[in-house]
Amino acid sequence: MQAALFAAGLGDVIRKIYLTRSYQVLSETTEPVKVICASHNPFASEIFRFHRNASNFIIYELGHKYDEFLKKGLRALELDKAVVEFAGVKWEDRIAGKASEGYVPQFDAPDTIDSTGHVIFQPFSGSLVSRTFSEKAIEQVAGVLQDLPCKVYLITRSFVRMGVSGRLAHAEENARRFEGKNIVVMDHLSVPATLNLVKSCSAFVGSWSSLQQAAWFENKPVGVVYPNDWCDVVNRSDYAFGLERPDCFHSNFKSLDLEKLKTWLAQWVPAPAPAPVPDVQSPPAAP
Repeated sequence: MQAALFAAGLGDVIRKIYLTRSYQVLSETTEPVKVICASHNPFASEIFRFHRNASNFIIYELGHKYDEFLKKGLRALELDKAVVEFAGVKWEDRIAGKASEGYVPQFDAPDTIDSTGHVIFQPFSGSLVSRTFSEKAIEQVAGVLQDLPCKVYLITRSFVRMGVSGRLAHAEENARRFEGKNIVVMDHLSVPATLNLVKSCSAFVGSWSSLQQAAWFENKPVGVVYPNDWCDVVNRSDYAFGLERPDCFHSNFKSLDLEKLKTWLAQWVPAPAPAPVPDVQSPPAAP
């Protein structure tokens, strides 16, 4: 039986969905397939549980084993093989290869929101505290977004995650205080529904995160802010594949210029056209 492996953070799961054959095979199969979801984001498996073809999936949720192997010092290919072996799957049965040219994944969710033209704001990161916006930065960027003539979805999702060191790496994402005007805080939206919001947005603004990767794959304008000397930016890693696009605004936290962010946003979220002036005819003059 074939098996598909999706491991590490939600951003890595998303990358595998867009770049490899794994999700494409899952979407097309008419026979049972093992789905190994070994992500330290406990909500990643929603992508597969809500899938229209889920009746053919045997889903293994092994995020705890991924973290366990990570703490033991396993990395990259060695870690993936350990997870696959634990699931009782032969490595050669794993679905491999790149996605077909032009392939665009589709996501299914019971809570998909019917919206277009909005902006996505994701100030939090589930992996590293250093990638999350500070309280002040969230407030400043939210102030910019509140002036936009469109709806803004502020995405949060709270879950407890312990880091390799044994310390708390992630817990609560609370942004309810920013709800109001055009900002709608979504703190329980499923992962596939959130990915559908990315598909229909005008632009993404936020941290170096899973949704930033998804927005690049969907060819959306991306405004991303990251820690000073962030490794993926300095080294131009595969995670930085959209950084040089003309529709990308990027800055480290220290150098963030809100006026430049406003100017950039205005290119993708133009002001609404003024309402037409009614043609009011003057009454005829009295005889």
